[in-house]
Amino acid sequence: MRTLSLMMVALALAGCGDSAVQNAHKAVAYQLQDPGSAQFRADRELADGSVCGEVNGKNSYGAYSGFGHYLARKQADGFEVTLDPQANNASAASTCGYPLVAAAAPAPVPQTTAPAATSAKGVGDIAGVKWSVQLVSTSAGSARLLSQKLKGYGYTAYITREDTVSRVYVGPFDSRSQATQKLDQLRRDHKMRGVIVRYRGVGDLPAASVAHG
Repeated sequence: MRTLSLMMVALALAGCGDSAVQNAHKAVAYQLQDPGSAQFRADRELADGSVCGEVNGKNSYGAYSGFGHYLARKQADGFEVTLDPQANNASAASTCGYPLVAAAAPAPVPQTTAPAATSAKGVGDIAGVKWSVQLVSTSAGSARLLSQKLKGYGYTAYITREDTVSRVYVGPFDSRSQATQKLDQLRRDHKMRGVIVRYRGVGDLPAASVAHG
């Protein structure tokens, strides 16, 4: 709850016989949500005609909110009122001589648990899965010739066979992003088309003998 500091000049609207404290009460009550509910205590007049004390009043729910400090600073045409229910207005506290309560520090932002170290895998990667670039499906002879050509370019190529169909691949790679980069290179440098697929092992080459080119 923040300090209600209403720095507003309120006219006393008092009769000729009213004291400074009575006039201050009227000025302070004018600043409350329900002026008619104002209750005062511990009032004292200062040497310059200003008045310090405590005031209580009803809130919007019709309940008293509790006594809080006020300062009615004397002006030529009335009082400049400061309501300080939390006692954290330094100027009012200094003038009236009540202890200043330091404003509450903002709550610390909760620290989240540091994320565990992640691998270099990117979007679409699956733990433990390798990836390859599948180029063509062709005859065994053509597949072998293309595989040899790719190796001559510096790529790691392998062939899989299923019935009479042979497929040529480049890879495998530890991440899908690596395979994608290699496919882009094949398209750019050698005008070869392909798709990214999961690595499922090789046909005529043992998996253990496959190395990155």
